Amino acid sequence: NSKIFNIKLQLDIEDFAIQMAVNMLAGLIAKCRFKTYIRGKEVKKDEYYLWNVEPNVNQNSSQFIQELVSKLLYHNEALVVEVNGQLLIADSFTKTGYALFPAAFSDVTVTTFGDSFTFGKTFGMADVLYFKLNNRNIRVLLSNLMDGYSNLLNMAIGKYKRAGGRKGIAKINKALAGDEKYKKQIDDIFNHQFKDYFRNENAVVHMPEGVTYDEIAGEGSKKSTSEVNDIANITKEAMSRVAQAFRMPPALLQGNIADVSKLMDELLTVCIDPLVDLIQTEIIRKRYGKAAFLAGTYLRIDTTCIKHIDIFSVAEQADKLIADSVYNVDELREKLGDAPLNTWWSKSYGRTANYAWLADSPPDDSKTGGDTG
Repeated sequence: NSKIFNIKLQLDIEDFAIQMAVNMLAGLIAKCRFKTYIRGKEVKKDEYYLWNVEPNVNQNSSQFIQELVSKLLYHNEALVVEVNGQLLIADSFTKTGYALFPAAFSDVTVTTFGDSFTFGKTFGMADVLYFKLNNRNIRVLLSNLMDGYSNLLNMAIGKYKRAGGRKGIAKINKALAGDEKYKKQIDDIFNHQFKDYFRNENAVVHMPEGVTYDEIAGEGSKKSTSEVNDIANITKEAMSRVAQAFRMPPALLQGNIADVSKLMDELLTVCIDPLVDLIQTEIIRKRYGKAAFLAGTYLRIDTTCIKHIDIFSVAEQADKLIADSVYNVDELREKLGDAPLNTWWSKSYGRTANYAWLADSPPDDSKTGGDTG
């Protein structure tokens, strides 16, 4: 029983920390906007709708992306197949790899609302979206690491129980020990009555003749906060290791809100952006191809949707972005979560007098005022 408890405790710690990390990352990436471009201009057509609204009849885009990222992070790989214009995430599959030829995927199984379906065909690498995270499964590495923290946590819990337990000394009259009736009374008091006595807040025990019990005063009230801190610190350390394995700031996974903006910037740069790049690169090479990509037709995942933007705090920067011709009004409105105005002037790029040299014609050197020699 003790061994089973220890294994269960180890799995609880490991799964809790990993599920927290996976759910956070999957939820954040699901917030991203999948932007589609044709010959360099952003468009919203079938491919846009597929990734941002309805990838298949049973999932919306948020559910789909969360499941995709969760499988990628949890199993180190994920497979998406297209059937009749729908994108479906495989629950299991068999991959056959070749050194010089494209890999093949067979026994591809998809589960929807508890109903599983296995395709009878073999999919080629060109026919699927196959995402692979690392060469080594991160969960296997974490599982080995968690063994040490689980053992430490078991020791801390044992210490906590001992520190908070009630203790006492019982004395039994040996002269009566041979009497069968007396033995039954002793068994009853130690196996039943004392259990109720220690379990209940207020209780009385009838002591048979020849038995005395002296409780060690104060043991039950000496539960030290150090044991609680030991458990909290070991759990915190275990979560930190999981966060580092997923390249997340440990403070963010632990729920610390201090400098959350800085932590989010670090998360985006170190963790989210590499994941997003992996996903969008696979989509581009399989669903667009080389010729289309080089001609400016591709998909891009916009991670700026992840961070909440306070429009009042960025008002000055927004004005500067328009003045610099970096964005037009409609583009900025979309980034701030508002609908575009779709007017001629909101789609135009403004230029202040100071930036007049940005016009289509080259600058007049005679008006620059600088030494061109």
